Amino acid sequence: MFSFTPLASNTSRTTIPCAALLFLAGLLLTTVPRQAHSQTASEAVAPAPSQASTPTHLAPPANPVSWGTGFVVSEGHLLTSLHLVRDKTTIFVGPVGTLAIGQPRWVVAELVRTDPALDLALIKARIDLPALALHPTPTVPLGLEISVIGFPQPRIQGMSKKITQGIVNGYRSPNMQAATDGLMQISAEVSQGNSGGPVLAPDGTVVGMVQSKLNATQVAERTKDLMFNVSFALRSSELIRFLQGTAVQPLQRSVSLQTHLRPYQIFEQSQASVLVVMSRGTAPQLAPR
Repeated sequence: MFSFTPLASNTSRTTIPCAALLFLAGLLLTTVPRQAHSQTASEAVAPAPSQASTPTHLAPPANPVSWGTGFVVSEGHLLTSLHLVRDKTTIFVGPVGTLAIGQPRWVVAELVRTDPALDLALIKARIDLPALALHPTPTVPLGLEISVIGFPQPRIQGMSKKITQGIVNGYRSPNMQAATDGLMQISAEVSQGNSGGPVLAPDGTVVGMVQSKLNATQVAERTKDLMFNVSFALRSSELIRFLQGTAVQPLQRSVSLQTHLRPYQIFEQSQASVLVVMSRGTAPQLAPR
């Protein structure tokens, strides 16, 4: 069995059959971990709590269960990966500025909508940060240069945002608009903690969201071949579809292939909209009737 690793810190790995990786001999594209059951976005709308939780904390919660990345898509709303926040009692986003005593400000967020099939979650928090623009169509050119901003391995690399670069390597289908899972393979270096982070085109437009990476160690053990930077992102057109029917009206902008910002410019333009997403606690499960 090989596994793909959801890129959340301190989360378990999901295995898939070895046969599913035969396609790696071609574009190295295969299925990323999905949930055992499917749920449509419309079925997963969670009501807001009757009373708002305390909006700030002096420091990050101790020993968070999951730790990853999210980005702002409209005022007070962020997209992230569902495996970061699934069945958790408390969700935090931040740091969002500092408190008067100099400590980082962390904001409690609430879960608004989920889609297990796409590993997507929409969360809401009291923040006032600019939204990133989403590319509206599934057509993202192969070979397009991309940048990823997020918080890889924050316990090791620290809490500061990191940016890595790569290209769009390929799709599961020769006809990229015919792919049913909305995934694209990217070569930008990502690690646990990058889950939910934006994948940005050279003009700063979001073309995808980081989801998972190939477990290179297991592949090497099985095949005696080393594979580096084989990761997968959900295309922005799927993010827009997921947001339909919500109060969120995302900013949409087609990628300009004539605009080529340098990495530091992309980072400066986008980094304020990218936050840590942390969650802890296990929500109680209802007993079957």
